Amino acid sequence: IMRQLKFRLDRKSLEIIYTSFIRPLLEYADVIWGNATKSELDELDKIQNECARIASGATRLVSIEKLSNEINWEPLEERRYIHRMVLFYKIQNGQTPDYLSSIIPQTTNNRYNLRNTDDIPGIYARTTLYYNSFFPTAIREWNNLPSEVRTLPSLPSFKHHFKKNKRKTPNYFYSGERKLQILHTRLRTKCSSLNYHLFLKNIKDSPLCLCGQVENNFHYFFECIHYTTARQKLLRKLANIDIDIELNILLNGNPVLSDQINTMIFAHVHNYIYNTKRFT
Repeated sequence: IMRQLKFRLDRKSLEIIYTSFIRPLLEYADVIWGNATKSELDELDKIQNECARIASGATRLVSIEKLSNEINWEPLEERRYIHRMVLFYKIQNGQTPDYLSSIIPQTTNNRYNLRNTDDIPGIYARTTLYYNSFFPTAIREWNNLPSEVRTLPSLPSFKHHFKKNKRKTPNYFYSGERKLQILHTRLRTKCSSLNYHLFLKNIKDSPLCLCGQVENNFHYFFECIHYTTARQKLLRKLANIDIDIELNILLNGNPVLSDQINTMIFAHVHNYIYNTKRFT
């Protein structure tokens, strides 16, 4: 469904489809099966990566690192870790049935051991499968949390600890006509059809533009003689905003500026992409 709607729905709607209908299926009861093999878990990552490419508009040429920075979704492995910690917090604080809390070994106060006195004793595991299952894993991870985190007074405050540093996609990344938005994203993530990007992926034999220069992002926006008229129009529009015109701002915006100004910058960049006809 996401593939079929890739060019018809905006990016925000596609992201909502994934986070509301697809990701919950990839995570259902993950505290139980989180000790699956790496190859099995990698298959789930592939699904998230494909959905990220569809929502953002990136292509299969994009690196996973650039895709992750573009979409700002937490890795599924990180989310599984948070789910384990949240459930363990609830078990520790009597918010689950007693049969779960009864499994946890009791903390022993040894007056000769002044270090890690609040740690929970580990559970002996005879097999690797059990060692990586929920309780042995959660206890190890819980003991690695700072004491001030383990003693947070409420479940919402505990969840907030894991969310406070979460990266968010800037609002202006969602602005503009969908097809131009996609082309902008592909330039930003270096998976566009510029000859240099294709050359890096061994799809083209030469990185050169028709004008004879290396056709990378900087050349496309600032140098190519084929887009002089469109470029002059872009620079005039940006001059009215009174900003230093740099490639990074054209591709990523500037977080110091307001969303309104960044949206305006992106609108002018989209017009430039449309006027050059480079990707038609």
